[in-house]
Amino acid sequence: MYAKTIFSILATLLGFGADVVTVTTGSAGNAGSTFAELITYMSAKTLDVAVTNTVLNQFGDKQPLPAGASKTIRFTRFEKFPFSPTPQQLVEGIAPDATGATINQVEATIEQYGLVVRISELAELTARHPLVQLCLNRMGLHAAETYDQLIFAVLDAATNQYRPNNKAADSNLTPSDQVSYNDFVNLQATLMDSAARPVRGQNFVMVIPPQVAASLQKDPDWKASHQLAQPQAIWNGQIGTLANFDVVVSNAPSFAYSSQTSPSGSANKVFSSFALGREAYQVTDLQSLEVIVTPPGGQADPLKQNYKLGYKFSMKAVISNQTWLRRVRSAGANSTAN
Repeated sequence: MYAKTIFSILATLLGFGADVVTVTTGSAGNAGSTFAELITYMSAKTLDVAVTNTVLNQFGDKQPLPAGASKTIRFTRFEKFPFSPTPQQLVEGIAPDATGATINQVEATIEQYGLVVRISELAELTARHPLVQLCLNRMGLHAAETYDQLIFAVLDAATNQYRPNNKAADSNLTPSDQVSYNDFVNLQATLMDSAARPVRGQNFVMVIPPQVAASLQKDPDWKASHQLAQPQAIWNGQIGTLANFDVVVSNAPSFAYSSQTSPSGSANKVFSSFALGREAYQVTDLQSLEVIVTPPGGQADPLKQNYKLGYKFSMKAVISNQTWLRRVRSAGANSTAN
């Protein structure tokens, strides 16, 4: 028993843990049963997995960090000079007081993320499907969703928040507090008051989850604006542009709802959406996505029994201007009362 425990510890340290895919062994048959003769036919087609729409990376301002330049990047901003609604007239021959320039800074420290998968060589040799290629594909999806989640977590901690019907907190939201055309108009005015710049052409961007998109398509103002001029948008479920916002729907795992169990009558599901101006946040890469395939062999694998596949990237997202971003908290089409 002691020797078995020591072997288990050594196996873990040397990387001989459970494989992702291994060859299965048989079992003893039962008398009078023909089960051993019955072979399950396996289709050559593998089933699809969910591929989500990860979009947050495309709206961040990209600032790569060169190698050898430390792990921290600093962004500086020269602030505007104070504006006065009553400008002071110069007095002839007298120099006015000097006004100091304000320089603010935002820093981001790079972090590294990755995933390793192991496939036994025997599984790769005997499996019907190309395991290495399939694992590489799935790792790409995993990396994209991880990257999106990291950006979402930063945006979801934004200082400035907005809720429909002027609700002060998530606990005050009810199932009827869904994003509507009026909220888009209010958010547009808020961003313009902050001198936020458009992201696409003349439009800001609103990123919303599917249930918020579903509730918006039920909004009478949205339907009225499309039923005559653009009925195909209703047929196709495409929100498009609304109140100076390009509306982008993301079903990435990061946009999952937050559950509420109290107080009574509040919405049981609350969603985050983001109203964005240009350069509201920065996305910094020190190391873009790198995929590594290690063939069997090496000191830890003397009999060449395992493939190891992995990916890694180094990045950091940071909000560079809080006033050009609004975290919108609301109920969705599937929200009900607690």
